[in-house]
Amino acid sequence: MKKNLLRNENLLTRVVPVRSEWIRDWQSWTPYAAVTWSLLYSALGVYWAVSGRGFPYTSANASNVIVPLLGRFGQDLAWIVVIVVGFPAVVAGIAMQRGVRGKLLRPFLITAGVLLAGALLLFMTDLTLLETLGYIPYAIVGLLTDAEVGQIYLEHLAHYKWTIAYQLLCLAGGFLWLMATVSYHRRSGDACLYCGRRDSLERWNSPDHAARWGRIAVYVAMVAPLLYAFTRYAWALGIPLGMSEEAFRRGQESGMWISGLFLASFGLVGAVLMLGLVQRWGEVFPRWMIGLAGRRVPIALAVIPASFVSVLLVVGGLSVWSDLDQMITALTMGGAEGLEIKGAVVFQVGPTLLFPVWGLALAVATLGYYYRQRGP
Repeated sequence: MKKNLLRNENLLTRVVPVRSEWIRDWQSWTPYAAVTWSLLYSALGVYWAVSGRGFPYTSANASNVIVPLLGRFGQDLAWIVVIVVGFPAVVAGIAMQRGVRGKLLRPFLITAGVLLAGALLLFMTDLTLLETLGYIPYAIVGLLTDAEVGQIYLEHLAHYKWTIAYQLLCLAGGFLWLMATVSYHRRSGDACLYCGRRDSLERWNSPDHAARWGRIAVYVAMVAPLLYAFTRYAWALGIPLGMSEEAFRRGQESGMWISGLFLASFGLVGAVLMLGLVQRWGEVFPRWMIGLAGRRVPIALAVIPASFVSVLLVVGGLSVWSDLDQMITALTMGGAEGLEIKGAVVFQVGPTLLFPVWGLALAVATLGYYYRQRGP
């Protein structure tokens, strides 16, 4: 058995490409990075409090869909969360770094770390990042063809540059705190710091089990992009699904259905890439990739972008759900009637309402991919 293990390890050594040590050793440095992030965020909070400017969770735009979910709960709660994410998080992070244990303290620190990461990832960002990412292909084509949409996209980036920078900062903090909490969970639970395994046998997180539930998660995740593509391709082909002829004609004149076509195509590309989480070509580079063929795909190359996109999808979907009542009210006030309202909800908004399911399923599939590829 020992010879077989050595042979498998030698095989892995041959197929694994050279990886940056700082990525591979994230368990060691992320606790320090998370504490540093909270210190910097504390300084940012002090600036907001002293200057009275720049606070991103004001109640002025709480009714707007393009606003972080945290801003919808009122400015007082937003300030509480901002404060907790700062200095109190630093104290918790230092305790994690020191490996503090205890029947009550260890569960408390793990719970606090998960809640902190969840708040940063899900409640402190909005649709801006997802929209900015989704329109990149359309904007590139517009810039190459001198179309107006390219200039509009550049103006969008210029207008929202600080919003995008701040929300990327929150996402970075969320992932850092999530990884720091995982590192603490392993260190304080006598598990392998690198792979997370303990001496007990693997069960639900074994490679075979992870392959099964990861495959199911991928199939669930593909429902939303396929439905989204179906509706947007229909509009681009001149089929007015779920809307009146007048509304459909306005969309044609404004070029809305062309932009929807690009978004749908981008979503389909994402759906195909998700298959890589459960297919062989997601584990080893295929033959047509010159210079990389036969080499093992680095775990980070799949896990990092998939995790990032899964968060954006969940946040975007939750934002749409929170604004659904206002959208129906606007349709009613605009003269829309029963069937037209139902059509708008089913075909226009319906696929985006599935974005949280898409994001969660993608996150589960990514976790399954990690469990299958984490090595010995």
